[in-house]
Amino acid sequence: MGYKSIGLIFMTCIMACNGDYAQKNVAKMMQADTLICQQEGDQVVINYTDSGKLKAKIKVKKLLGYKKEGNEILKMPMGVKGEFYNDSGKIESYLTAEKGVSYQAQKITEVTQNVVVMNNKGEKLNTEKLIWDQRKQIIYTDKFVKITTKNEVLTGEGMESKQDFSNWVIKKPRGIISLQKDSIK
Repeated sequence: MGYKSIGLIFMTCIMACNGDYAQKNVAKMMQADTLICQQEGDQVVINYTDSGKLKAKIKVKKLLGYKKEGNEILKMPMGVKGEFYNDSGKIESYLTAEKGVSYQAQKITEVTQNVVVMNNKGEKLNTEKLIWDQRKQIIYTDKFVKITTKNEVLTGEGMESKQDFSNWVIKKPRGIISLQKDSIK
């Protein structure tokens, strides 16, 4: 492929990007050969499927898409809301966070700041960082976690569970607080 063809492809990518970004940063983009393109979107819904079945729906206020070093990176800087589905198409769990980033080639999504996950059993996870590994179909963190069930509040460092926030395990438990009321008469 000749230099003219490569230049034409590069300029087409720049023109496909957000206009303001491309106009202001063309010189930077040409110097940093690893950043190829940036795209932006507001009020975006991302559907994740496996074998034609919807597994997750992620809703974001703002989405910034990059292609860097052969990897597509999706940044979600203004809030993330997610729904995770079972094979029957029913919602199994919900997720909210203030920020997120998804590495498309690795199939890894990381959400941060005020992360809350709730499952259909009424269990709730609070943490500051959570990683979703789509290939392994798990969520995990090495940060402080608080899990609230119908009867207990459990705390610790690190946790791992299925992506629907079931079968969870706290890696380094710290304490358990019972929420059951004594029946004293």
